[in-house]
Amino acid sequence: ELRVAFLQPDEQQGYKVRWFLPGRLPPLESAFALTVHKSQGSEFQHAILLLPPTDSPVLTRELIYTAITRAKSRFSLYLTDWQVLGGAINRRIVRHGGLRLD
Repeated sequence: ELRVAFLQPDEQQGYKVRWFLPGRLPPLESAFALTVHKSQGSEFQHAILLLPPTDSPVLTRELIYTAITRAKSRFSLYLTDWQVLGGAINRRIVRHGGLRLD
């Protein structure tokens, strides 16, 4: 019979293993991580955005907006430098189309 194991802190052994039937656990969608682009069109209960330690031209206001709006009920932001977030918010995507108005 299939069972799922979780480690639980234990004062005597440091930890102990607790076993559960899969049907007793809440449903989940397994994914280690998705890029913001890959997550477009999807919605998650909890979305997490991990920003790199240095600024990058691909970090834009639109990317931050897309990341935040993937969350249904909870959003977490992890960063090491607030200036990276500020740079992204101030950077907009500039599109150069082939149409010209005379």
